[in-house]
Amino acid sequence: MEKNKSKIFSLFTLVAILIIATLLLLNVQGIKKAQAGTGDNVSGWAWSENIGWISFNNTTGGGGVNYGVNIGSDGIFSGYAWSENIGWISFNQSELSGCPSGTCRAEVNLSNYEVSGWARALAYGGGWDGWIKLRGSNYGVKINDATQEFEGWAWSDMVIGWISFNCNNPETGNVCSPSDYKVKTSFSFNNSPTATDLKVTPLDYCINSLPTSLSWSFSDPDPGDTQGAYQVQVDNNSDFSSPEVNPGKIYSSSGAYTASGLSYKTTYYWQLKVWDNNDADSGWISGPSFTTPLHRYPDPDFIPSPQNPSVDQVVEFIDSSKCYNAVGSEYLCRNGGGVSYQWDFDYDAEEGFTIDSTYKGNATTTYATSEPYTVRLRITDDIGTCSTDRTVNVTLPLPEWWEIAP
Repeated sequence: MEKNKSKIFSLFTLVAILIIATLLLLNVQGIKKAQAGTGDNVSGWAWSENIGWISFNNTTGGGGVNYGVNIGSDGIFSGYAWSENIGWISFNQSELSGCPSGTCRAEVNLSNYEVSGWARALAYGGGWDGWIKLRGSNYGVKINDATQEFEGWAWSDMVIGWISFNCNNPETGNVCSPSDYKVKTSFSFNNSPTATDLKVTPLDYCINSLPTSLSWSFSDPDPGDTQGAYQVQVDNNSDFSSPEVNPGKIYSSSGAYTASGLSYKTTYYWQLKVWDNNDADSGWISGPSFTTPLHRYPDPDFIPSPQNPSVDQVVEFIDSSKCYNAVGSEYLCRNGGGVSYQWDFDYDAEEGFTIDSTYKGNATTTYATSEPYTVRLRITDDIGTCSTDRTVNVTLPLPEWWEIAP
């Protein structure tokens, strides 16, 4: 019994010594910087025939040191993995400079999910650094977007050799029955959205603010993702150095924005950025340029006189319509060449516009029945057509009477 107690005590003593030695070694090596945190999004085990198991997170690898590997929103790796045989394996960009070739940082392509770059085995004090290449011409590591599991192989031409990231690699098939190992991540691959079918549609240019609809169709390769926001910029310079319209990020699923307050006789450029409901953005997308009219559209205006005529009474429509030229000067439309008038003295929306007169100036008419009438004047100049309505309330005439001598 005493021998068993002695063996147990010796075992605990050995474990304690190993733990203390490990912690002292980590402290000597400055591994406090390795504390990437248990909240890191990569975990699980990889396997090398030369060095054995590689743990990617202390939640799966055990131990008292808080370590882990993380994938940032930009796809760049950071943090540390651990091997009992070679120690720490760094994925930190700052420790990967001077790699044997190519891009040093370890990263995953957010579009095709391929992992590339390098990791580095850090044998502090041991006189040996082992470079691990994550992608070569005929091998490489990839993340399965559906399962969020790593697949494939990495290679180190030093001690480590081949590293398998999944017991069910596409190259070797399922060999998980002896040992079900894999490296996985909780990182969410959110593909960037885009916008297509960008269009420019002039709205009612009879309004002085030149309202112009800028529209698009939202598109996202991720099923179920929707538009969460958009931003539009409009400028008279194609470099958008000082946008004239820039409302900022607008949280809306709308596929159109109305730009207003534009200038006449100006070519405008516009660009669009859309965000999905996970806040991934498309980057700036250029829309087709457009040019505003040379000047303001006509401004039709008239007053019926009298405003409440009786049946068969002559009604005069006193015209004060204004037109404009290319330099912005105003003039009476009836005095302008190339300007046409069209009057509809009893306009009905269901029947549509009917031309009753083309008189330029004060037109006249009479009404045979007592009822309200809508009068519409439509004026066309060299760039466009505008109209305005007035109401005339026609009444029955007062009865005629005269005195009769008794």
